[in-house]
Amino acid sequence: MKQADDILGLSRRFAACFRDKRHPGFVEYRVEDLVRQRIMGLALGYEDLNDHDALRHDLIFGLASGRLSGGRANCAALAGKSTLNRLERSGHKADRYCRIIADHEALATLFVTLFLDQHEHAPARIVLDVDATDDRIHGHQEGRAFHGYYGHNCYLPLYVFCGDHLLSATLRTADRDPGKEALADIRRIVEQIRSRWPRVRILVRGDSGFARDSLMTWCEDNHVDFLFGLAGNTRLYDRIASLSAEVRDEAATTGRAARGFASFDWITKDSWTRRRRVVAKAEWRHGNRYHRFIVTTLPQGMSDPRHLYEQIYCARGDMENRIKECQMDLFSNRTSSHTIRANQLRLWFSAAAYVLLTALQRLALGQTSLETATCGTIRARLLKIATRVTLSVRRIVLSMPDMFPCQHEFALAHARLRRLRQAI
Repeated sequence: MKQADDILGLSRRFAACFRDKRHPGFVEYRVEDLVRQRIMGLALGYEDLNDHDALRHDLIFGLASGRLSGGRANCAALAGKSTLNRLERSGHKADRYCRIIADHEALATLFVTLFLDQHEHAPARIVLDVDATDDRIHGHQEGRAFHGYYGHNCYLPLYVFCGDHLLSATLRTADRDPGKEALADIRRIVEQIRSRWPRVRILVRGDSGFARDSLMTWCEDNHVDFLFGLAGNTRLYDRIASLSAEVRDEAATTGRAARGFASFDWITKDSWTRRRRVVAKAEWRHGNRYHRFIVTTLPQGMSDPRHLYEQIYCARGDMENRIKECQMDLFSNRTSSHTIRANQLRLWFSAAAYVLLTALQRLALGQTSLETATCGTIRARLLKIATRVTLSVRRIVLSMPDMFPCQHEFALAHARLRRLRQAI
C-alpha cells in the first residue's frame, strides 16, 4: 500500500489541501504523516481513532505509514488518537486547540484530479453515475434531520462515480433535495473534466431523484447527456395504456413475465420548461404491474428503447456496490463527530482509502484472482497477514507463512508496484 500511495501521490496531495498553523519547533508529526496514517488505518480496517493508540507502536503499520521511529526520545513513531482527532476537527480558522485548517474546496476537487491523472489518454465517452444514500446518525450531530423515505435521522451523502473511480463524496443533510443539490457537484466535476479533456462526451446517469428541471436544463445547455429515472404518474400510465394492455395479454397467454417498450416526447404540466424524450417499460409479472420510465437526451437513432433501458440505464446498479464498499468496507458512514464539517472530512478520508485500494487493484492485481474483488476482500486476503518482523541496523525482514494462500498474488503485486515505483 505504501508503494501504491507513492505512485499515486495520494497522501502527499491530500495533505497539500491543509494549512498547518502549528509552531514548527513543536511539531513532531507532519500533516502528511497524519494524513497517511489515517488513510492507511481505514484501508486496513481500523475505523476508530482509538485504534491508533496501539497501531502507533506497530512496526508494519509504521512501515506502511513511512515512520519507524519518533523524532524525540519520548515520542512514538506515529501519532495517537488525540493528535488525529485534532486533525479531523479542523475548523474554518485556527484556534487554540486546532491549528490545522482543511481547505474543503481543494479536497473536493482532488478526487477528480486523481481520476484524470490515472488516464494516459482522454476517453471518447464517460458515464458519471450519481446517487445519494442514507448515513444513519444516532446522536445530536449538527445537521441532524429525519428522512421520511428511510424512516430515521440521517445524513444524505451524495456520491459521483465514473466506473469504479470515485469523483465526489459530499455530505449533505437529509432535509434537502439531493436532485437539486447535485447540480453544483455535477457542474464542478464536468468543468474540471473538460478543462483537461475538452472533447470527451459525458453522460450523467441517476435515478428518479435527479430528474429535476434545473439539472436537466443545465445539462442540455452545456452539451452534457443525461439518463435519469422518472417517477410514474397517472398521465404517464395513461400514455402507455395500449402498450400495457398488450403486454398484460401476452403475460396472461404465456404464463411468463412479459415486457414492452415505447419512446415518446413528454412534458410535465408545471415542473419542466421543455419537452424531453421519455422511454417507458411496461412489464407484467404474476398479474402485477411493474412499469418504469426514464428521461434522456440520447436521440432515438443512438439506441432503441429496450437497449437504452436494459443495457444503459440498468447498468447504474453497479454503483450501489461501490457505495456499499465505501460504507461497509471503508466506514464512510462513521460520521459521529459533532460538526458537519468534521464529518465531511471523515467522509473524505474514507473516500481516499477507497481510492488507494482501487488504485492498488488496477496497478497490481490485473489478471489475478483479486482483479474484480471488493476492497474488503483485498484487505482480508492480501493485507491482513500474520508476519514476523526482524529489524536490524541495515534492513527490515518480513517473514510470511509458507501456507499463505495468496502468496502468488502478493509477490506479483509487489513486483509490479516496485517496477512502477522505480519508473517515477
